[in-house]
Amino acid sequence: MALRGAKILREPRESFFRSASRTDRGVSAIGNVIAFNSTYPPDAVVGAFNDKAEDVWAWAVAAVPDEFHPRHAVERWYRYHLFSDVSVSALRRATSLFVGEHDFRSFTSDPAPGPIRIDRIDVMRDGRATLVDVRAPSFRRSMVRRIIAAATRCAVDEISETEIRASLDGSRRDFGIVRPEPLFLMDVRYDFAMATLLKPKVRDEWRMMRDESELRLRFLRALFDSGRDASSPT
Repeated sequence: MALRGAKILREPRESFFRSASRTDRGVSAIGNVIAFNSTYPPDAVVGAFNDKAEDVWAWAVAAVPDEFHPRHAVERWYRYHLFSDVSVSALRRATSLFVGEHDFRSFTSDPAPGPIRIDRIDVMRDGRATLVDVRAPSFRRSMVRRIIAAATRCAVDEISETEIRASLDGSRRDFGIVRPEPLFLMDVRYDFAMATLLKPKVRDEWRMMRDESELRLRFLRALFDSGRDASSPT
């Protein structure tokens, strides 16, 4: 709607509109990529789109050849935020089982996905959250969320590494799935660089969102503090 409203394109099909990734419902995307044909120069596309879009921002752009398709990425980077009390070292051991090429049919709702390669998984603490970064050229539906569910259960000894290895060899298992809201698509990378064009309007909107988020956090902290005071013996 924003692209048409800004007159960047008339009809998606005519403009060969295509996207890099489709996320599960509830998953946020920070670095998704779209491609289309337009008579606008690249920097004008960014400004015109941001003037019409709501809660979505264009912040990088590149001119690409006609044969380019955004699905053919070098790397997709997903980040999951865990707020449960889980050992970082144990979670690192569990997630390392998924690195490499495996049969991920137990970790997707897609039929017969075939061998898939995961290049890297990093686990780190960041304040209250444990961040799990998963990088691969491509993923299947709900795959990251199912990997996180299995790795977390393994880290707290609910399932064994042997069970995970068997599933990655083709044995069909269901280890559950984590909720989508803590999962972000952070970036989609290609073998060329995109130019970052952070317009003042976008920067101001991001700062406002940051300030509003800080206010909500302060409000929640005040609520928790009030609840603790009320439950304290007098």
